[in-house]
Amino acid sequence: MRFHESNQARSASKGYSVLGTQSPLLALRALVLVSLLFTGSVHAQDTPGIPSVVFSPDGKFLAVTTGEPKEQGTATLWEVATGKRLWKHTENAGVPAVAFAPDGRMLAIGVYDNTAKLLDATSGKVKTTLKHPKEERGVAFSPNGKLLATACWDKSVRVWDLATAAEMVTCTGHQDRLFSVYFSPNGKLLLSAGGNDGAKLWDAATGTEKRTFKHYFMPCARFSPDGQWVITGSYDGTTRLWNVETGAVRVRFNGTGGVSRLAYSESAHTLAVCGTGREVSLFDLTFAEPAAEERDRIRKLLVKLDDDSYDVREATGKELLQFGFAAEAELGRAAKESKSVEVRIRARRLRQELISKPRDRLRGHTNDVEGIDFSPNGKLLASGGKDGTVRLWDLATLKETARWQMEK
Repeated sequence: MRFHESNQARSASKGYSVLGTQSPLLALRALVLVSLLFTGSVHAQDTPGIPSVVFSPDGKFLAVTTGEPKEQGTATLWEVATGKRLWKHTENAGVPAVAFAPDGRMLAIGVYDNTAKLLDATSGKVKTTLKHPKEERGVAFSPNGKLLATACWDKSVRVWDLATAAEMVTCTGHQDRLFSVYFSPNGKLLLSAGGNDGAKLWDAATGTEKRTFKHYFMPCARFSPDGQWVITGSYDGTTRLWNVETGAVRVRFNGTGGVSRLAYSESAHTLAVCGTGREVSLFDLTFAEPAAEERDRIRKLLVKLDDDSYDVREATGKELLQFGFAAEAELGRAAKESKSVEVRIRARRLRQELISKPRDRLRGHTNDVEGIDFSPNGKLLASGGKDGTVRLWDLATLKETARWQMEK
């Protein structure tokens, strides 16, 4: 392993969009994307792809996994502050998923050899092996750390009692392969992403299916920190925000190409999206309602969108954009309800700019980005790519601050 320091991001090519097109070329690209997701890519280099990176709950460590279905895989633990690799665990098949227990003392990995395994976070030694009928693609601990949910390519989600290693609940209903699973923050619900099936919401205690969120091929989905929303990413080039209770779509983010990975930080008010390419797109997103003072200011600015002066209207629009996603709801209301045609038009345009234009882009990987995660304090983002590198990004400066080269 090699540890590098770098403060300069490098340019990279953009991903492709497969949004609602009848073009044979784009349809072929979509088919290739789905094929790679199912079977893994062929690496022309000696460095392995990195499908998953996850920070420990205290942010001091980063777990990294490597490997495709038919090649050797690894799980490694790194110390974030020093870039020191603490241990390396090797599997005969690739390791597509990893998760930390809430107390940080255990790691769970999903392995293409049809198993999920629990590792001691200090040593990397295997403590428990959970066997599955097919490849294991997703792992998630319950908030209390007593249960583990797994997503298997046999189209089932399973919930395991970690004290006994017994399978407690099985969720069946998906018709496509599964790619990820998450517990809701209160532990009562499960969320699984199943490709063409969309994302499904389950009762974690009974395995009863409660709702499906669907739009084109969806390889990734996760809960908001408050558990009231579901964020999904799709190969149609959109990332959508759904209400858990009603199933209604609140907003649709665009401008990234087909979406393969998502990460969210409430601390940073940032949604990170991996399109089908070498960059990470950052959108402003917060689930907290604006403070009363902030909301009053937004409403006063909305009135000024109809000012007699063009310069005032333009300056007002720029100031509203500075509020970021906190202004989204009021812009949406104004776009529908304002008595002023000028306000409706400008509010609609401003809202569209918020959700269609990434706030920033992180560029530097020389092959597709596969895994991303925010540090708990929201100051760092880790990304892993098919170029065999893990990169740490400072979100305040948008600079790459560290790079770890993985080797087979």
